[in-house]
Amino acid sequence: MLQIHPQARTTPAVRADIARSSESTSVLARRYGISEETVRKWRRRGSDACQDRSSRPRKLAWKASEEERAIVCQLRRSTGFGLDDLTFVVRHFLPHLNRDNIWRILKDAGLNRLPPAPKTGPLRGQGTFRDYDPGYVHIDVKHLPKLQTADGERRKRFLYVAIDRCSRSVHLAVYDAENADNSVDFLKAVKTAFPFRITHILTDRGSCFTADAFEKACHDMGIDRRRTK
Repeated sequence: MLQIHPQARTTPAVRADIARSSESTSVLARRYGISEETVRKWRRRGSDACQDRSSRPRKLAWKASEEERAIVCQLRRSTGFGLDDLTFVVRHFLPHLNRDNIWRILKDAGLNRLPPAPKTGPLRGQGTFRDYDPGYVHIDVKHLPKLQTADGERRKRFLYVAIDRCSRSVHLAVYDAENADNSVDFLKAVKTAFPFRITHILTDRGSCFTADAFEKACHDMGIDRRRTK
């Protein structure tokens, strides 16, 4: 279907006549009630290019900052959540991003389609799955790329992510360093954020989680501390 810009003063047929005409620019401008610059524009384009060009921006502005886009991508990789579940989690921390914004971020990073889950477990009907009660929480740290902050400085930051195995509840926070103090602070934030008692914490063997301060915090909160192999 032929589409003409609503503010256009000429039709494709008139533009083709202008491009083919040998009359002066001023004569054509008076005849069609348009400016001389418009006449020159259609003459430059020629009779074969008389359709309106798209007014869509060639490059759409991002609604999310570079760091926010990195956080969305890391959450996708860490949780494997579908778009709707991921949107629900992200909007809790970044409420200005909607479903379309998040899909565009994933699309740009090549994460809009989740890879098929590897078939490494037992055959169907030959294995059992352990059930977990709410409170078995896995905490991990993701290294964000070196990004520019609001003050113009470029530095590396760290995304702490906590996921409950039963409810799939998620809590996250960004810190400037990966150390024991921030790990303890994040653990306290997770304990406050989740609406159930945390019974187990599963982490890797990173130095921020094997530090005495983190071990003591788990003990004081009555949390069973476990590590991945």
